[in-house]
Amino acid sequence: MQQYYPYLLTAVLLCLAAGLLFALIRAIRGPRLADRIMGINMLGSLTTAAIAVLSVLLKQSWLLDVCLIYCLISFLAVVILAKINIASHEEGEDSDDV
Repeated sequence: MQQYYPYLLTAVLLCLAAGLLFALIRAIRGPRLADRIMGINMLGSLTTAAIAVLSVLLKQSWLLDVCLIYCLISFLAVVILAKINIASHEEGEDSDDV
């Protein structure tokens, strides 16, 4: 059974790569800023998952440290983008009221 793990993990990496492509398309083409932020969040999550699978495939535990750091940076980026989105939305409502 263990002889099939590399093939399974490679298939999972290919599926994650396809998901990354679709998330990148959503991040670029998203009609609204919220769709773009969601696409960026998905890019970060799928990249984190791909690094974790790659860590198992290569049997390198230090990649899990990279995975955790990347996850934290991705989370902070999405929080900052969401804060900018909320601030610009509130600013737009204030100018409409005047």
